[in-house]
Amino acid sequence: MLTEPPFHINGRAYYCPVQLTVDTLAGRWKPMILWHLVLHDAMRYSALKRSLVTVSHKMLAQSLRELEADGLILRHVQRVTPPEVSYSLSPKGAELKGLFAQMKAFGDTYSKQPEPV
Repeated sequence: MLTEPPFHINGRAYYCPVQLTVDTLAGRWKPMILWHLVLHDAMRYSALKRSLVTVSHKMLAQSLRELEADGLILRHVQRVTPPEVSYSLSPKGAELKGLFAQMKAFGDTYSKQPEPV
């Protein structure tokens, strides 16, 4: 039995890298935000809001802040009036592209399976 966690990230102890991944991507909107940023080089807040039809402004803003704090996305502010803000994957976030491609492939296959009787 382990007595000490093998690693700490953001003040939390993890014994398993899968748990770290699940915790980092946890939430209803984070995976969908990341998926849209995988599909597009960058997206403005308003485009993300339109893409995630039922997300509230509060939840979108909170999820974006958390993803930025975790180092998965970058926030770009253009100094114009009014300011234009766009989001893109950070280099660390870009490492998730393969995972999201696999998730899409699974969803495509799973959605075509017949319903159990």
